[in-house]
Amino acid sequence: SYTSREEITHSIRTVVDGVHQGSLRVTDITESLLDRCMYSEDLPPVDLLVRTSGEVRLSDYMLWQSNFAVLQFVKVMWPDFGFMHFVSSLLDYQRQQPRLAEYREKYGDYLGQMRDWELRGLEERVSEGTERRQEEFVVELKKKRREMLEEFSKLEVAGA
Repeated sequence: SYTSREEITHSIRTVVDGVHQGSLRVTDITESLLDRCMYSEDLPPVDLLVRTSGEVRLSDYMLWQSNFAVLQFVKVMWPDFGFMHFVSSLLDYQRQQPRLAEYREKYGDYLGQMRDWELRGLEERVSEGTERRQEEFVVELKKKRREMLEEFSKLEVAGA
């Protein structure tokens, strides 16, 4: 089953494997590259995350993707979450959206700035070809994922 911690760990291991294989250099590792190695790579960032059941926790769900999301905790179980709950969630999102946009603008590139600071201490600077290596790596990663999904689609499900 899905957990955010597993997804983030998988993304990091994927990038580390790329470095070990020579497809990437350590200086190629960026927040953007990690983001592109996540399962949700082709999806936009999460704007609104609704947690039903009255629990006030994220349960290790989409932590990376929802870093600037509006969080809403609803005291109703998922099967009972209806149209009026949805409208209420959207209205709450609209109320908070200007502040969300401000936070994204202010803190969105924090890791990029941190990376630049860290690189000052490294002998090897970001080399030419970083974007090309990152793109080739992600294209190959997507190809492997697509092949894996195609293999899964050929499997027969017991009892089906």
